[in-house]
Amino acid sequence: MDPQTTWNSLLDAWLYRHWLDVSELAESLLGWLSKKGFPPNTMGTQQLGPERNRAVAIAACQYAAAQANAVLSSPNQIPAEVPFTLTCATCNNEGPDTYAEAIDEGWTCIVYYPAGQSENFLGECPVCRERDGEA
Repeated sequence: MDPQTTWNSLLDAWLYRHWLDVSELAESLLGWLSKKGFPPNTMGTQQLGPERNRAVAIAACQYAAAQANAVLSSPNQIPAEVPFTLTCATCNNEGPDTYAEAIDEGWTCIVYYPAGQSENFLGECPVCRERDGEA
């Protein structure tokens, strides 16, 4: 196991919302660290030292695994504990307050987007779908 490669892959999987990969990579790195394997450098060029890197990696992996598993186990890959705030990925139009309302109004392609500034979910609004001829 190369913990640095695993860490970097975990960050990439999180960025691209590949939840199964996030879960597997986080669990793999947690297993490595629990066996006293050396930690990855978690802060890029800044040097925290091995004990701080271990603490950061464990906390981040636990969080990432929990979020990924919540997404993977929920019916529409919408984790229950995350507030529903929706924005159109194309036009930045704000969506309704619930997933059910969004579906009723014609929103599609709704995905959990944890890196959002003000939204937790991205989708395609009915206006953009109609404009693109998909409605």
